[in-house]
Amino acid sequence: MTGKSSFAPNIAAWTPDAADELFRRFVENADESSDQFLVKLKRQISEAGDEAIVLAAELLYLNLLPLSPATIGADRKAVILRTVLSWASTEVTVPAELASATSPGYLKGGVAFLNYRWAQFAFLIRLVRLLTRSPAEERQTALKDPWRFRELAQSVLSDHDGNSRARAQFHVLLFLMFPDVFLPLSVEQNKLSIRDAFADRLAAKSDDVDRDLLAIRRRIEAETGDPFDFYDEPWRSRWDIPRVGNQKGWLVRGANVSGKNMIPVWLDQGFCSISFSEIATDVPPGATRQQIADIVAAAIPDARQRTKDLTTGQLHRFLTEFKPGDLVATLDGDKVYVGRITGDAYRDDAAGPDAARRRPVEWKPTSLSREKLPEEAKAKLKAVMTVTELTKVIAALATDAGLDEQVSDELLTEDETRDVIVPHIAQETADALLMPLDWLQETADLLAAKGQLILYGPPGTGKTYLATKLGEALAGPDRTRLVQFHPSYGYEDFIEGFRPRLENGVLAFDLVPGPLKQAAKLAGEEPDRPLVLIIDEINRANLAKVFGELYYLLEYRGHSITLQYSPDDPFDLPKNVFVIGTMNTVDRSVALVDAAMRRRFAFRALAPNKPPIAGLLDRWLKGNGLPPLAARLLDEINRRLNDPDRAIGPSYLMRKEVGTGHGLRLIWASEILPLLEDQLYGDVDDVEADYGLEVLLAALGETLP
Repeated sequence: MTGKSSFAPNIAAWTPDAADELFRRFVENADESSDQFLVKLKRQISEAGDEAIVLAAELLYLNLLPLSPATIGADRKAVILRTVLSWASTEVTVPAELASATSPGYLKGGVAFLNYRWAQFAFLIRLVRLLTRSPAEERQTALKDPWRFRELAQSVLSDHDGNSRARAQFHVLLFLMFPDVFLPLSVEQNKLSIRDAFADRLAAKSDDVDRDLLAIRRRIEAETGDPFDFYDEPWRSRWDIPRVGNQKGWLVRGANVSGKNMIPVWLDQGFCSISFSEIATDVPPGATRQQIADIVAAAIPDARQRTKDLTTGQLHRFLTEFKPGDLVATLDGDKVYVGRITGDAYRDDAAGPDAARRRPVEWKPTSLSREKLPEEAKAKLKAVMTVTELTKVIAALATDAGLDEQVSDELLTEDETRDVIVPHIAQETADALLMPLDWLQETADLLAAKGQLILYGPPGTGKTYLATKLGEALAGPDRTRLVQFHPSYGYEDFIEGFRPRLENGVLAFDLVPGPLKQAAKLAGEEPDRPLVLIIDEINRANLAKVFGELYYLLEYRGHSITLQYSPDDPFDLPKNVFVIGTMNTVDRSVALVDAAMRRRFAFRALAPNKPPIAGLLDRWLKGNGLPPLAARLLDEINRRLNDPDRAIGPSYLMRKEVGTGHGLRLIWASEILPLLEDQLYGDVDDVEADYGLEVLLAALGETLP
């Protein structure tokens, strides 16, 4: 351990000073806000010395290295590392051979790796701090002796809060350091399951599962003559119960069933149940929705149709949609219990009709605290129906409960509690926009933290162009969408509404999703990637009418609400949907925006006389080899206007034609003067007398080329 960085050998990153600085900035000053990991990390360490920043990047490299593409791809890993390294004062990049090593991965990292990176990172900082402070001889021994290294790492893990959320990193680090001794596993329960399944290879089980597994592995390798993997057959089927079908997650309520708390019975006897005792007729497991609807209609003929539909849906979910291998959660006050459905529905009247319709469940006996769960999970658990789908958050609950390996790859990709990875703005983007990188990055950080942002300013300041390029830099062109508001735009256009369709001469209406629902659906396919929805001219529509329930969702991401046209289908706005609005201050002053909008959106001004727009035209002219006259004219006309809301933006003159006298005259006569005549109507009698091209040229002592 030389102390030199693997990314930049001229930087001494692995030192007590660098580790101490990271410890002070990240561990001692923990950021407990709900912001994304990289947003919080930037606040904590971006002002640190280069040594600490590079050490942070290398520790995150260790954290990301083993994760397979199913969990996080190489490109997303590169985004994280580039972002952290960009905070250093000197340019540092990940060497090509180290970057390529992140591509394959071997580990399907659960939510612990995606959502609890802060805990993994804190553990690594503490361990490095301990090692760099140790005497050289003791440090060398630990780095060569796997059991001594494990002892030191275990001491760090055991001495601090949150160790359960860093335990996966502990196990992975043991394998990365000593792959010939430790197994490539991140879940301790899997180690125990494998050891118990192959205990016949041991003389006797010990209290040290890692030593037992090493002995078992060497025994089997001696028998077969070849290396092997416990995840390959015929070994895996001996310790791992396979899942069935497309895995989902469910919430089943049982704390108040006709005044009785069924949860203790469920946990003790290994099942969950639903009542609906008014449906006395037996409903066969696996029945179709129509079969169940007929039984419900016959059992409660006088009930409202909505009640019949809800009862049918609840029974169908429990008896038919639940599948063996699905994950299930239940609530008992603040306690959350998680388990795995192990079989088909069945009937058992031993506990009475309130618990007769059952599903066998293998429950984890330890509970989670509802208040300590991710915000998205807490929001989903507020659902009041007896049975609610939790597919998009169940991975987080299962991970905390110790069921990591029961979470399928498909379920993991749907998890909405995982961090959204928002790329940093590249210097190339700033150069192309002719804008300061720090202003663009600050804008991106505001968007990432708030979720919604409005760019406002007078005409010609490039609001729409900037919003589009910013969206593409953060999400890519394929995940950047644009919609333009106008006075007749409504809720049905933006969120969802009925649209006419003529079929065989008959007029019918279909419920059609608008741009917002379409964006939410696309975003949900890759929850860790941003999707940017640009709303151009956002202030030209009646926002209260257009946004409807969206006002609530913009503030409470992950919470579900009922849309007015889809009362039976709860809708939520994924946290990876970012909204950028553009607002023309000539149409409506930003001061007139209502309090609801102000609270939910961050605002960024684009004014011709202030950064980043000030000097933009001059920079563009120089870059294109054109004379500076157009920039001087723009400055003079805005000086005379002396009104930031009516100022002329540089976009009107960012055209090659301004390099000729004919081109300037044409732009002035056909675009700038008509704009001013409209804006200054009633205030100025003769716009050309004050703002005409010849008048401005004379004031500047210039002539046209």
